[in-house]
Amino acid sequence: MAPLDDDLAQHARAVAQTVRETLIEWQARRPATNEAAIAELLAYAFRDVTTDR
Repeated sequence: MAPLDDDLAQHARAVAQTVRETLIEWQARRPATNEAAIAELLAYAFRDVTTDR
């Protein structure tokens, strides 16, 4: 086992934070379907790993 490199660790933290924020938002605005929820989370994760937040 080896530690994550800095970039990968930063991406993992960003995605985890986005998931937490999204779950909080979903308490007030639920996704229409499970598929919509998955698509939303994947889009956010893609954004988090391809751009600087």
